[in-house]
Amino acid sequence: MDITITWNKPINVMNFLRQVGYHPIHDYQDSKDSWVRNLGSGHYPRFHLYTKGDNRTTTFSLHIDQKQHTMEVPGVKRHAGEYDSAVVQQEGNRLQRWIQYAQSSQYR
Repeated sequence: MDITITWNKPINVMNFLRQVGYHPIHDYQDSKDSWVRNLGSGHYPRFHLYTKGDNRTTTFSLHIDQKQHTMEVPGVKRHAGEYDSAVVQQEGNRLQRWIQYAQSSQYR
């Protein structure tokens, strides 16, 4: 699920994501940074979020990782990710509510 926001004021995206419960991770194999919000005490299941853009326009690419990938093919990762399930939709709605709040005058 992709969510694209054009912020009506400059936003520190890293601080915003921390406030909504995400923490940064770095994939050393792919050299990619992303954000996760764990749903339990372990690493999985978790919401996984990639960001593109800047503090004026940002695209969040959201999915849920149910478990660690189990099959490795060189250059390809396979995992139990869900991209459009009801749970992902609910998390997308939660993020949208936070985005609306961040766009409001009360957000600092």
